[in-house]
Amino acid sequence: MVGEYHAMRLETGVMLVNALTGEHVHGRAKPPLDGRDLVRVATEVLGGNGQVDLSTAERLRDLASRLRGIIESLSRREHDEAAGLLNRMLVDSKARPSLQRHGEQTWHLHFHGPEADLVQRWTAGLAVSVALAFGEDLPHHVGLCAAPRCDQVYIDASQAQIKRFCGLACQNRVKAAAYRARRSGS
Repeated sequence: MVGEYHAMRLETGVMLVNALTGEHVHGRAKPPLDGRDLVRVATEVLGGNGQVDLSTAERLRDLASRLRGIIESLSRREHDEAAGLLNRMLVDSKARPSLQRHGEQTWHLHFHGPEADLVQRWTAGLAVSVALAFGEDLPHHVGLCAAPRCDQVYIDASQAQIKRFCGLACQNRVKAAAYRARRSGS
């Protein structure tokens, strides 16, 4: 159950990174998000879970940028740099595990204090979930799409962990380009 919770957090973190940061997706330029669009996209990613105003959306974009930096370091196999960035995020988030219960719910683990706002809650939870994936306590690997002009992030939960692309669109784009290159070279 704990692994599922962190896997879901990791998925939301990847969705935040892809929605709120980056310049390209599937070979196309990504339009910048400002104002109302930033609030709308941040709200959609969080599934309407919490009140998102412009200030909160901007803080969520900062969180997504920090996560992107960690994932980019991991993609370059700069594990020491990624660990340093992640450790800084853990410290800044003031992540501290505690058991909490809301109403009649069962006790469950939180990584933030009861006074934390929406961004602090997500920062602490994501920092811990990424740390668990980094430390291999979760069988999930995060990476950066290897296709040209795509900087989307993906999760690879497969046994072999050989995924290189954010999806079939980029994988097919790269295969088609390689095929065309081989054909023109013969």
